[in-house]
Amino acid sequence: MHNSETSRIVTEARDHIANVVVNTTVDSRDSEHGDRESVVREENLNEVFLTSTSQSSASVQDFQAGRHSSLASPWQVTEQSDFDNFSSESYTSTHELFAGLDQASLLQAVVFIEDAYKYRSISHKMDPRALLLYRNYNSTSIVIFRFVVIFVLHVLVIFEHPSSLTLTSDLRFRGERVIVPCWLTEGTEFLCLLLLVADTAIRGYLMGRFYFLRHKWLVASAIILFISLTDWSVSVALGCYEYIRFRRMLRPFFVLSNSTLMKKTVNCLRRTLPEVASVLLLLALHLFIFTLFGMLLFPQIRTSSNSTTTGNNSVLNTFTTTPIPLSNNTPAISVDKEASQYFGTLLDSFMNLLVLLTTANNPDVTMPAYQTNRFFALFFIIFLIVGLYCLMNMLTAVIYNQFRGYFLASMQASLFRRRLGVRAAYEVLSKRKLEFHTSKLGSVRVGVASPVIKLVVKKAKLSPVVSRALNTAIDEHPDAVYSSSEFQKIFGELDKEVEHKERPVVRWFENPRLRMAQRVFLHRYFSYLGSVVALVNVLAISFELATQYDSSVGSSHSILRILNFGFVLYYVLEQIVKLWAAGWRRYVHEKSNIFDGIITLALAIGEIVSTAKYRIPYSPKNNVDDSLVLLNIIKFVNIFIIVRLLRIIPHIKAMSVVASTLIDLVKNLKAFAGILLVNYYMFAILGMELFHDVIKFENASIANSSSPLFQCGTYQQLGYWANNFDDFAAAVVVLWDIMVVNNWMVFLEAFRKVTTAWSYLYFIGWWLLSVVIVLNLFTALILENFIMKWDKSLHSMGRERTQSGSRFEESTHLMSVHSMFREQLQEPADNELLVELSQHKYLELNR
Repeated sequence: MHNSETSRIVTEARDHIANVVVNTTVDSRDSEHGDRESVVREENLNEVFLTSTSQSSASVQDFQAGRHSSLASPWQVTEQSDFDNFSSESYTSTHELFAGLDQASLLQAVVFIEDAYKYRSISHKMDPRALLLYRNYNSTSIVIFRFVVIFVLHVLVIFEHPSSLTLTSDLRFRGERVIVPCWLTEGTEFLCLLLLVADTAIRGYLMGRFYFLRHKWLVASAIILFISLTDWSVSVALGCYEYIRFRRMLRPFFVLSNSTLMKKTVNCLRRTLPEVASVLLLLALHLFIFTLFGMLLFPQIRTSSNSTTTGNNSVLNTFTTTPIPLSNNTPAISVDKEASQYFGTLLDSFMNLLVLLTTANNPDVTMPAYQTNRFFALFFIIFLIVGLYCLMNMLTAVIYNQFRGYFLASMQASLFRRRLGVRAAYEVLSKRKLEFHTSKLGSVRVGVASPVIKLVVKKAKLSPVVSRALNTAIDEHPDAVYSSSEFQKIFGELDKEVEHKERPVVRWFENPRLRMAQRVFLHRYFSYLGSVVALVNVLAISFELATQYDSSVGSSHSILRILNFGFVLYYVLEQIVKLWAAGWRRYVHEKSNIFDGIITLALAIGEIVSTAKYRIPYSPKNNVDDSLVLLNIIKFVNIFIIVRLLRIIPHIKAMSVVASTLIDLVKNLKAFAGILLVNYYMFAILGMELFHDVIKFENASIANSSSPLFQCGTYQQLGYWANNFDDFAAAVVVLWDIMVVNNWMVFLEAFRKVTTAWSYLYFIGWWLLSVVIVLNLFTALILENFIMKWDKSLHSMGRERTQSGSRFEESTHLMSVHSMFREQLQEPADNELLVELSQHKYLELNR
């Protein structure tokens, strides 16, 4: 704005306000008192308007030079464009709405709203400089940069000694590792650690000493950084070739500390452990009792050494290559085999039953005894019924119940932080007005006006969906002045995660026949017909592949290709008439139409290419067989036809709920998958430090030998040479194999032989953490999500569905963890929020 225009607006505003104030003086105050009030109002109006026109006029700068300003920064909450919509006639009302507010107050309100939106705590400094740094610190670019630094720090383990840069981890064929220079890996790590030190220092400064010492995660971060830098110095001094580096196991802490949801999950896990420990203790007691029973039922029996072999009949020992002769003493030998192999010692008995609890060695562990007496099977059946089907499922129920309770409490705390941030924004916006009005004007209504809220929403960093929802709610009452409860209600739109767009209306044709055709093609039964046709198409593909596979996929004029050509024609016509009947906007609004359209387009392209090269399949000429191009085209078409069958999912209630639950996992699994990855990282590093290079492949001739040099079922005989802890990537694969628990007893025995029996603790600890706890948490998340989806689907069953896409839209709606629990949360009381705000270290509220 030019200087002359700015001066004109200021003069006009002053004159207008002075006239209004003089004419509306309360209780017949004298003109001198009215003049003082007009001067006060005039000054406050200039404070609001003129702070937004920096460098625009010398007179404005002179006016602002003597004005109170607590924000010594070029950042401005208000700009001239924020007031462009106000005409000269509305200056008085605008002045009333913004009276008493300065840039610092508006900045505090903006930061509080951003904290509420992100579920962040408001426990930080409130001075303008700290708030500006706080906003920059939490900006998207800085957050991404922080995660890049943490990612690089974790990826270094692949390149550090011993590097995972080999084609295979198999001890027989691994070859030499690629050696990354020490200065590169250690220098990169040092730079990442310094950046994290700076990050922690900035967070500590923003929170202040009072809140820093009460923030356990931040204090722990500072301690871990100190340990990491100390350990880094030791590594550099030793030349970077030592296996044991304690700091590598501490790296996942930075992943946890920078994810709010992961921190909640960890805290819930920590609080759930006491209840889980009670069930685990009961499970351990169950194992111990059956261990003693097994040793008593299957004692070792001394057999005669002069047993002879009768004929050619023999039984091959499962773990040896020595044939056991069949004789009159065979039952005794079987019992002795059970005892010596599975129940020889207390530790062996316990470990074999623990493995049996995961069914990894079933029925191998039962066969020697069962071969002797069929009643011995009852021992193992009872053990599995009590342990696997009762105690393990009870453990899942306890974890689900306790975790759900603690996680619900954590979500309640997040809701409290959001409402507290909104209430804090209201307090700083209304407090200044209250101070201004009570000291200058007497009794007036105090609240936060719509233009003020709109200005705060405009400056706050919110998602487009939330911003549009807030602006829409504010525009419904543009002249309103909101109380605290109304202010909270307005910002309830922060909970909105998905914008539900209005479905475009159908433009009906005037011709009755065309309108009737539109109704037919837009009816849900027409969509059902398309799903039935897709199902018939897949059944035809299945039949042809089962009966005439070679001719079906290798001939240009096969029955399968003739059928598919006809079905694809139907799919194309179906999408054309749908697009004609609904119109472009209505067509693309339905996700099911987009899915069908993409698949149909791909099928049409495949058939066009096939027809251009091999002619229409109905033509009796130019039949082509065994063409690689033809084979790929037929595979392409059939795969997309099978994929198109997925359109049937939204039309089946149970299938739709299951599918939507799986889709929700994409959004909600981030925190739980992060916890599992953190466990993988820490246990892989620990496994490298405990078991690196303990398994060796010494005899090179074994690789080409077919003789039975190893016991059957052992690590060596099964060829598990690639499963080791010699580098990080190999260790992760071993942990995955153990988590699956299939044949995990092979790893237990292999590493026990080359180390000690104490190695069992490592593998049992990993099984307990990954399988028993984390995967059960994953099960709890699925259960909670499925139950909520199922309940919602039951409530919606009574509604009439006249459009084909309505169920699909509902089934594909992603629910966050917060939205899953939102209906069960309670709104915090107003006095609770005020008490919390009154205890804030840096926020002063004069109430």
